[in-house]
Amino acid sequence: MSKDTRRFHIGEYDYSFNFSVFNRFFNSYRSRIKKNVMDTEQLIAENLGLSREAIHSWRFEKNGPADTDIIINLAKFLGIKDYMILLEKRIGEPNMAANDRILDSLKRIYDAVILYLDYYDTSFAYLNNFYEFKEAGFSDEEAQNEIFSLASECLHEVEIVLLQEYIILHKLDIYSTLERFIHRDLCDIWDGKLDYIDKRDQLTDDNKGMYCHEEYEVVYQKLNEIMSEYF
Repeated sequence: MSKDTRRFHIGEYDYSFNFSVFNRFFNSYRSRIKKNVMDTEQLIAENLGLSREAIHSWRFEKNGPADTDIIINLAKFLGIKDYMILLEKRIGEPNMAANDRILDSLKRIYDAVILYLDYYDTSFAYLNNFYEFKEAGFSDEEAQNEIFSLASECLHEVEIVLLQEYIILHKLDIYSTLERFIHRDLCDIWDGKLDYIDKRDQLTDDNKGMYCHEEYEVVYQKLNEIMSEYF
């Protein structure tokens, strides 16, 4: 389950802020306005009358909204009709054994993430694609928009696999952990790196794509740490 920061008693039940759902809508909104993470955090913060650091803390589950009024206003800003979608009911977690269906389901998610990371790494954070669009006659802005769409589509393919495994995994803690990993860590490895300028002359055999490899390793290790609970 998501980190328990504050509880809100609504009707007969207690709820807490659903960080995973917030991250999904945050990424969707950021994709629509074509902004990086920092700028998107700032826009939301200004609308809610909060600091950017507060919104940043929600993304990393260090804290959550202080009251339901903030959550209601957040839902309105993000275009969410029912603010309750940003809340999760506090219920007990069943202790389920890892059977073959669970392991197979986790393996499918693992494979989807690996394919995503491999493309990110081998394309040097989509820089190769950027050059291809430039060579095809696209302007810098047009090429950047195409890359943004490509990166978002690649991430969406992983999200679809995660959703397909919901029926098997949703009662396990690892499912919400993987949700956070996909909507935060996988997104952040390319977010902010798509404002490309033509650095063809600066790329050499010694430095080409090194930062991509390093980030690949960090995220890959985190994925393995998450999966190590069952494998």
